[in-house]
Amino acid sequence: MVTQNPSKIIKNTQSVSLRPGTILKNYELRKVIGFGGFSIVYMAKNKQTGKIVAIKEFYSPIYCKRLNNSRVEPISANHNHKFKLGFKRFFDEALTLSYIRHPNIVHVDNFFRANNTAYMVMPYERGKDLRWLIKQTEESPNQNILLNIFLMVLAGLKEVHEQGFLHLDIKPGNILLRSSGDPLILDLGASHRVADFIEVPEIQTLTHGYSSPEQHLYKPLARSSDLYAVAMTMYACITHRNPPSALDRCKHDRLVPLAKKYSHRYYSRTLDAIDACTAIKPSQRPQHVDEFVKMLV
Repeated sequence: MVTQNPSKIIKNTQSVSLRPGTILKNYELRKVIGFGGFSIVYMAKNKQTGKIVAIKEFYSPIYCKRLNNSRVEPISANHNHKFKLGFKRFFDEALTLSYIRHPNIVHVDNFFRANNTAYMVMPYERGKDLRWLIKQTEESPNQNILLNIFLMVLAGLKEVHEQGFLHLDIKPGNILLRSSGDPLILDLGASHRVADFIEVPEIQTLTHGYSSPEQHLYKPLARSSDLYAVAMTMYACITHRNPPSALDRCKHDRLVPLAKKYSHRYYSRTLDAIDACTAIKPSQRPQHVDEFVKMLV
């Protein structure tokens, strides 16, 4: 796993991250390679095998502080509850990923506790996430490239769903294009068991433009919530723009259907399928990955 474009949440990385050369179990940290709202990701070397890996540490700059001895603590007693919730969420992500073995889903090879926090060890993958494809390329991917990427993304997402989870944070930054061109879905930190869809998690990851309306409105979630995010990610790849926030769409929907503007470049059935998945009402979207795939191709 590799994460690019560190979050702006952490401004002084040296004040919160572990130093290069730090030893954790059998791993020697080399450098920081990414940040998130609830984690720091390091490149490290397994001292026993010599293999380069990625290690994800639970650390939220909103709720945590690091002591001089590397120990992680809540910022204050008032932050203790959120710290525990975040830790549980991190633990649940590791548990989720340990269940899933799929070539398009990042896998956890090891999980351990240290410094009053927790760490996930994952394969280190070279590549660039879809934000690069959107921002740094001049043309939208053609029909074949678009489908090649997203059919594999949907295959991975189907495995997540079949294991009883929702991803709930599909977005360009969480889809890595490996050097082979194959995509890898990253970061299941927002994942939630499908059986729990009538409940709303106390801590939610919301990404404007990609999170579904029901996530923003704290309504019941389902597999179609993930499909909305996949469709919006495809929308961004085609248009080279971030989609409008679901909250804004609920007030006044300005989303232009892809079928109206891009029929010269993509098959109409592909555009119609994406447009269907961007419906504000969950009942109007495809309900399962297989249904969406049949519409796409």
